[in-house]
Amino acid sequence: MNWRALLRDEALPAAIVDLDAVDANLALVLEKSRLPVRLATKSVRVPWLVRYLLDRGLRGIMAYSLEETVGLVSLGFDDVLVAYPLAHPREVRRLGELLGTGARVMPVIDCPEHVELLRPLRARVCIDVDVSLQVAGQHLGVMRSPVRDVAIARALARRAVDAGLVVDGVMAYEAQVAGVSDGSGVRRAAIGWMKARSVALAARRRAEVVAALRADGHPVSVVNGGGSGSLTSTPADVTVTEVTAGSAFLVGHLFDGYRDLPFRPAGFLALRVVRRPDAEHVTCFGGGIVASGATGPDRSPVVVAPPGLEPLSFEGWGEVQTPFHVPAGCAIDVGDPVICRPAKSGEWLERFPRVLCVRGDTIVERAPTYRGLGWAS
Repeated sequence: MNWRALLRDEALPAAIVDLDAVDANLALVLEKSRLPVRLATKSVRVPWLVRYLLDRGLRGIMAYSLEETVGLVSLGFDDVLVAYPLAHPREVRRLGELLGTGARVMPVIDCPEHVELLRPLRARVCIDVDVSLQVAGQHLGVMRSPVRDVAIARALARRAVDAGLVVDGVMAYEAQVAGVSDGSGVRRAAIGWMKARSVALAARRRAEVVAALRADGHPVSVVNGGGSGSLTSTPADVTVTEVTAGSAFLVGHLFDGYRDLPFRPAGFLALRVVRRPDAEHVTCFGGGIVASGATGPDRSPVVVAPPGLEPLSFEGWGEVQTPFHVPAGCAIDVGDPVICRPAKSGEWLERFPRVLCVRGDTIVERAPTYRGLGWAS
């Protein structure tokens, strides 16, 4: 891609999405999954791209908040699984308004407090089942649902029905598989062992919980599992009715290195060189877009072009400026773009009102992000 020509007349910093790479990633996702694929919109956060992906084979949305759900439904999207629980009466009232319009929206629950909040709605709900792995006292996975066995799931489902709710879904997300790259060397072997144990645990617990709930008379028509990094394992689970993917489409660099998942980078951050402090350095405006998670160098962007530029360890990726060391022979000057990849796929787009959607060397759409639409995150 001719970055200089593409961005010559654009205001930087800017967010860029390569649609050719998105298409390749979408094809890979659909090839790997024998099941319907639900889009995790938190990893996209651009309604134009959400529609683009749904029109090309994805089915349904996994939203990360009720505010996001309200915005998406207002644009005509439907079939939304709200993957993070409602915890305030105001959210319940807004969900009731959505359901009153006929929108298909299903929130998750994992405790009695969620059930009591939702009691007025007579809604369909999805039980979030924990499938984290416990090894030598260590919790491998994410700290979210307390539903860790059949007895807890059955008791919660009974309470939900008593409150007038319909238990129509089970979600079980093996984060320690889907969100951890395979690594190399000794680390690769250890991660492979952990993932194999985790895949077996997730399959067993899903099967036990879903069978017990259906035996108790709950419909459970939706069994959701996995994420972008587990597309080689979750679809093989015969209990699962659909898988989720989100990071697979823009591909932050944390999603490099997954075995048998050769995703193509599709989301880029463009900075502009505004200073040349000396012959060995350039300084760009902006750049301080660091991903959430355990703090470390892997949460920072990485430079794609020009190759070889390195941020300075004592200054790093800054709020208003980011200096880079320039390797010998690299031709770069004031006004030139520096192209980077963010660590994650969606959250960095909260910093931009729009993205430049590119095919080849042509901008085909300037699509507003959630921020550009004024939505709350």
